[in-house]
Amino acid sequence: MGSKAIELFNKMPSKLILEETYVCVLNACSHSRLVEQAQKIFSNIENKTENICTTMVDCFSRSSLFEEAENIINIYESNHSPSPAMLMSLLSGARNKNDCYLAEKTFNRIEKHFPQLKNRFISASILLANVYASTGQIDKSLNVKKNLNQLSLKKPSGFSYTEVDGQTFRARDSSHPRFKEISNEIEKISKELLSYGHKYDSSCITRSLNENETVESVLCGHSERLAIAWNFVVNPNRSHIQITKNLRVCGDCHESTKLIAMIRQCEIIVRDANRIHHFHKNGQCSCNDCF
Repeated sequence: MGSKAIELFNKMPSKLILEETYVCVLNACSHSRLVEQAQKIFSNIENKTENICTTMVDCFSRSSLFEEAENIINIYESNHSPSPAMLMSLLSGARNKNDCYLAEKTFNRIEKHFPQLKNRFISASILLANVYASTGQIDKSLNVKKNLNQLSLKKPSGFSYTEVDGQTFRARDSSHPRFKEISNEIEKISKELLSYGHKYDSSCITRSLNENETVESVLCGHSERLAIAWNFVVNPNRSHIQITKNLRVCGDCHESTKLIAMIRQCEIIVRDANRIHHFHKNGQCSCNDCF
């Protein structure tokens, strides 16, 4: 995607290039990890607007080039008010690398400058809590979530919608009338994943396990996993699955879905909060693991 976007961008007459054009090509580079190409384009932009800078910050953050990302933010803030979108992009990058120091520092900047933006504050708090939980600092994670509750702010619950019978699944929801079949299919898929060497990633769990839970049971209870299993319950030979998820797909679900697509020889498309993931039958995703 990134290379094609750059090719088209280079063919455009300069008089037709607008702010949106730069944002599109930089975003394509960001999602394809074409950092050097993005830097070259960015350096030649005369009017570096908030949207353009935010996209470049996102590009650096996705590739864990945090010093470069912070440098753009600091230069921008020397002449402008802080941008919540830029700081959230940096915080998302810190979350992806579980960088506690950077996550805390960035969260504090968001809290200081944008206390009135409740949705941003909720998202920032959840990202920070997830960094803490993924690095074993459960008490700190719980304190962040407790603070949200005290402010009467809530994280939206995760759900996945699939076109088969228009079913919607929520994480760990066992209310479906055919849940027993779904549960059996999840167990079957899990055995297949393990036989192919998959190791469930405990860092993707952002809370303490209950007494009757395991890492495997919690991750297999994510809403998109239920939706995928439901598709195979309805049609064991399904060759195409389409799912829409309201939150970002976690790392373990992403790795698992790549394997499921390969093992079951089924194209799986998941539209999450950030992008569209097309999991191909060869076990690869269209995002090239950049999400």
